[in-house]
Amino acid sequence: MAPSDLIDHFDARAVFRGLLDGEDYRNRVAGSCIYRCPRCGHRIRFRWRSFYQAKGRSPFQRRLRRIFDDLTPALPADEQGCIDFHCPACQAPTRIIYSAHDYTKIAYHFDIYAVLVGAGKTQK
Repeated sequence: MAPSDLIDHFDARAVFRGLLDGEDYRNRVAGSCIYRCPRCGHRIRFRWRSFYQAKGRSPFQRRLRRIFDDLTPALPADEQGCIDFHCPACQAPTRIIYSAHDYTKIAYHFDIYAVLVGAGKTQK
């Protein structure tokens, strides 16, 4: 079984609470939102600035990062970003894929597109 077979794709609404939908956007991060790990149920609060500060950083080793890169869809949005992390509870490698839209010269809107989640450690 290839490592990419162990990575599941989730719609943002399946794993996040607190996202907004509007006429011109879907799954927008307001002040904050709650991510619930689909592997273990652990909850993590993401604030708006989490998306702004995470650009370009990843704790994944090169091989794992390449696998996630291959599975990450390209968005037709202005700018695509992602947040990579390991779930604090089950250590499942996770990538949140979002688009960032510049609405002023100093502020952005972040819309979550999807979440990729790898296999975590078995809970005992």
